[in-house]
Amino acid sequence: MFFTFLHKDDVHYMDLSLIIQYPPQDVLFYYYDSFIKIPLDIYQQTSDLAKNGPRGRTPCKLWLDLWDSYLDAAEGVEALASNEYLNTIGPYYFPATNTRFYFTKDKPDSSQMLTVQDFTAICTLRETPVMLDEVSLYLKPKKNSKKSTRNRDDLLRDIEMCLLSLQEIEKLNRHQHYLQKLIEQRQAIISREDVLPPEPDNIPEKPFKPESTSKESLIPIPNLLMRSRKKYQEECSQYNHNMKVYLLRYREYEKACDRYKDTLEKWMQCGDDFRETCIQEINEAEAKLSNTRQMLSFYNSVISRSPVHGSYQDTKTLTTFKQYLETGRANDLQDCMNLFEEERHWHEIKASQERIENTIYFLQSSDEGLRFANEHIDRLLSKKQEVLESIHA
Repeated sequence: MFFTFLHKDDVHYMDLSLIIQYPPQDVLFYYYDSFIKIPLDIYQQTSDLAKNGPRGRTPCKLWLDLWDSYLDAAEGVEALASNEYLNTIGPYYFPATNTRFYFTKDKPDSSQMLTVQDFTAICTLRETPVMLDEVSLYLKPKKNSKKSTRNRDDLLRDIEMCLLSLQEIEKLNRHQHYLQKLIEQRQAIISREDVLPPEPDNIPEKPFKPESTSKESLIPIPNLLMRSRKKYQEECSQYNHNMKVYLLRYREYEKACDRYKDTLEKWMQCGDDFRETCIQEINEAEAKLSNTRQMLSFYNSVISRSPVHGSYQDTKTLTTFKQYLETGRANDLQDCMNLFEEERHWHEIKASQERIENTIYFLQSSDEGLRFANEHIDRLLSKKQEVLESIHA
């Protein structure tokens, strides 16, 4: 849900850069009631950095402590690394956020990974922008005054405040959307009566035993029987191999079921804490949302009190007005509007002229192609006529 801000689908793999920069509690905030897949090479690199890196509780050490100590996944990961028949193990349950961890040999591409750049962008949305003092101080003297700005410097100042307000409105709108998504996601969790850790979902498929070829045909053919027995032996050999792989994977599935049972035993307390955390975060987000809406109202009032007409109150147009005033091409608001309309009209004429020229060029090209085709047909008809005349002669 949160990763739509990054123009990505749900992302379940973490890049090493993210693990180096951010601790588990920051990342897991976005994986409530969800799952994360840890590629084996990422786990091994994190382990190396945690053991050989700087002292202190670095993010890498916190991640490794979560995986090895809390989830008790070290033995399973070691088995995954050494066994060619295992591709993924898990889930390992983290009840505090109802998050499941899988460890896998998958090698996802960059589009499937949550990078440090991605996560930093999301964290930026989480923080409420600070109210700009200069805009607040500017608006106070104007609250009781409806007099339009006439002075050139005053007009420049007003346009600058409008530009700042538009920038802040864009940030606040994104922040508001983020908060609404957060509230929606947390409310979806607490509204469910059966908020439980999901059962293990990686049940291995049992191989089918090959059918025996003991039944002899009515007319036994030695070569056919020999081929049939050989095929049966090969199928049995493959079945024995598949059964061995199945038993290995099923053993991992049984371990996952044991972990699931242990988690359910703790869930009565953990589940209540999880719900309480969700409710608390909803309350905090709603308070932030209320503050955000007040700030939006404030910045919108700055724009609404501006002498600039609403049809010109966009960033591009206001920036153009500012350039007119700073370069001396305009001295007041009316000059700005006149210049802007003249230039816009000129650009429209120029664009229209370019469209006409392109159309003429296209038509000319089409006419030339048609003329070439007609000439080619005429030459063919002329040659055919010459051949007919020579035959009659």
